Amino acid sequence: MTRWVILLVVLFLAWRILRVGLAPRSARSGTRRREDPGWDPYAVLGVPHGASGAELTQAYRERLKEYHPDRVASLGPELRELAHRKTVEIQRAWDVLRPKRDAVRR
Repeated sequence: MTRWVILLVVLFLAWRILRVGLAPRSARSGTRRREDPGWDPYAVLGVPHGASGAELTQAYRERLKEYHPDRVASLGPELRELAHRKTVEIQRAWDVLRPKRDAVRR
C-alpha cells in the first residue's frame, strides 16, 4: 500500500514538473514578485476573489499540505525544488492576503 502511495506522489510531481517545464518562461517562475501584474494570490490558493478569511485559511493549509517540502524530502532533487518553489509562492500569496484574512478575526 505504501509503495502505491509513493508511486502516485512521484508520478503526480513528475507530471507537475513536465507541465511547468513546457510553460513559457514567465509562467515557470515559482518565485514571482508581488508586483507582477499577472500574479494572482487568489489563483495561487485556488479560491475565488470574494473568498472569506476562513476560506483563505483553509485553502492555504490545504495547498501547503500538497507542496510542503518535508512531504517530498525522500524524493529527487527536482521534485524537492518544485515543492520549495510552490511553498514559497503559497506563502507569498498568504502574506499578500493577510489584511483580508485578519479582518475576520476582528
